[in-house]
Amino acid sequence: MHAFIRERLAKAFGEAAAQMRIQYGGSVKPENVYALMAEQDIDGALVGGASLDPLGFSHIVRFDRPEETQ
Repeated sequence: MHAFIRERLAKAFGEAAAQMRIQYGGSVKPENVYALMAEQDIDGALVGGASLDPLGFSHIVRFDRPEETQ
């Protein structure tokens, strides 16, 4: 979906689309943030309820996997 959005932006705005930030708005958790941020056209994430857990949120902010820091 993010690649499709970037493609549509490129059609509308040309080369400026490469500079536009596209954020992921789904469920971001420590268990999936690494894979999401590895996607080429995802430039950030809107974190909801996961931000209420300080330890889990720290994993999201650092893009690490919880098992890597134990």
